[in-house]
Amino acid sequence: MRNNLRIERIVGIPLAAGLLALTACAEVQQIAEEQARRSGNPQLAQAIQGTGTLISGLLPIGEEEEQSLGTSIALQVVARSGGLYEQPELTRYVNLVGRAVAATSDRPNLEYRFAVLNDQSLNAFATPGGYVFVTRGLLKQVKNEAELAAVLGHEIGHISQKHMLDVIQRTKQIAGISQAGLAYANQDPRAFQQLIDTVAKKLLDEGYDQGKETQADRLGVVFAARVGYDATAYLGLLNRLKGLRGDDRALFKTHPNFSARIAAVEETLREKGYVKTGAVLADRFSQVSSKL
Repeated sequence: MRNNLRIERIVGIPLAAGLLALTACAEVQQIAEEQARRSGNPQLAQAIQGTGTLISGLLPIGEEEEQSLGTSIALQVVARSGGLYEQPELTRYVNLVGRAVAATSDRPNLEYRFAVLNDQSLNAFATPGGYVFVTRGLLKQVKNEAELAAVLGHEIGHISQKHMLDVIQRTKQIAGISQAGLAYANQDPRAFQQLIDTVAKKLLDEGYDQGKETQADRLGVVFAARVGYDATAYLGLLNRLKGLRGDDRALFKTHPNFSARIAAVEETLREKGYVKTGAVLADRFSQVSSKL
């Protein structure tokens, strides 16, 4: 069914308006201990101490906690990236394309939200729970809807593989936080805010490691192709960025260079048997993005 999605029918999806209506985190409930007891996992059971707290990192972050974390980090991304670019037609368009691609991902049931950052840098970000951002600067380098779909698919790949949650778990251990998940937030909001600040700074200043970026590139191509977009279009954008930045100036120092990313995408195209077919929709993209 996923492969039968038609781009021409990417209409009528409720307008999420990106993150224009972002609010503070939902109230966090202390559920860590109860989840551990119900899990039947001996490792978790042994981790419960006399006070009822859990050793850091043993309890996976659940979807409710992921959403709360993602919202908090997303607010930081907006605040540190020049705010949102409030162009409703463009925001709606990015949401329509992004949600169509997200529907083909490995986690289609999340409530994905897409927004454009008023930032001229060449970048895109994703936070847990389904928040995806693309900068004005990067959109200016995109030439068609198929390329946009792959960019958004890349960020959706980070979410589907829970890459940021891995970072958060490691950050919790470094910070010495003793309770898993968000159960400590009400007890120590300062520690919670410190965690959010640390993770947001890493996301904005460093990005993910090379393995996670390569995996996201591969998934972005696959997710976009499932909708019906030209799977090879992403190569055009990567080569364009390589020409602008060069291999010695990747988006982040932790990213693979563009030659390595292009090679990984080409390998995925060969493995999947993708050829230069499918929708590109350059005119539709141009009409919406002309005011950038």
